[in-house]
This record gives sequence, C-alpha cells and structure tokens, in this order.
Amino acid sequence: MIARNELEIYLAKVTQKFSATEVHMILMRFMCRCLLLAQGLLPETGRNALNSATTFWLDGQGRAADLLTARIDCWNYLDSKHRSTDIKDREDAAMRAVICVLYAEPQSDDFSAETVRWFADMFDRLGDYSNETAQLMKD
Repeated sequence: MIARNELEIYLAKVTQKFSATEVHMILMRFMCRCLLLAQGLLPETGRNALNSATTFWLDGQGRAADLLTARIDCWNYLDSKHRSTDIKDREDAAMRAVICVLYAEPQSDDFSAETVRWFADMFDRLGDYSNETAQLMKD
C-alpha cells in the first residue's frame, strides 16, 4: 500500500518546489520505480510498455512517440480482454498502473498529481510494497 498521507506530503513537497515539467518528470520516475517492484505481474505487453517508460524516464533515452505507441498497445491489450472499462484482477490493475507512466507531458495543470493518485489506487491492488514505496518517496 502507498500510504495516502505520505503520498500527499510527497506531492505537496514536489509540487511546491518544482515547475510543472519537473513535477511531471519526478512523479513519472517515482511511478516507474514502483512498477519495477511489481513487474512480474505484468503480461508481455505491460513489460514492454514499462521498458519503454523506464528507458524514457529513468535512462533519459527513447522518444515520446514510443510512450504513445506503448500506451495504445496497453489499451489494445485491455480491449482484447474486454477490460478497457472493468478492472477485474491484478493484471488489469497493473496494466492501468503502467498506462500512468506513458505520458511524455502532462495533459493539464493537475494531471501529474491526479495521475499519481490514480496510480496509487491501482498499485495498491498489486500487493504490499508499503516499505519500498515509502523509501522511494524519500529518495
């Protein structure tokens, strides 16, 4: 579980200290690092998408177009399972969590913070990574 009180403190700290572009990058990196903890729950499409995200966000390589392609692939995967609107299991939640890190730029002023909150809801369904996520918010 990602402790919501700790997450809100982390979000406040990051959003008050950095520009919107920097906030987006910091939060995307946080989510990528969280997902690496649970990558074994992802199907191949999700693992490929996470690889694209980590290459882009953590390694500083790749292209925004790669994230868009990966996002489309993830949605197509969920559609093939008839799960584009229903989240029925941990795999569905993991795929939704991966989709969160596949946006090269924020879509609105509050996009990054709202995405992390949605991500936390999905990530919590994957298992108890509370100690690890707490540490990631401190790094």
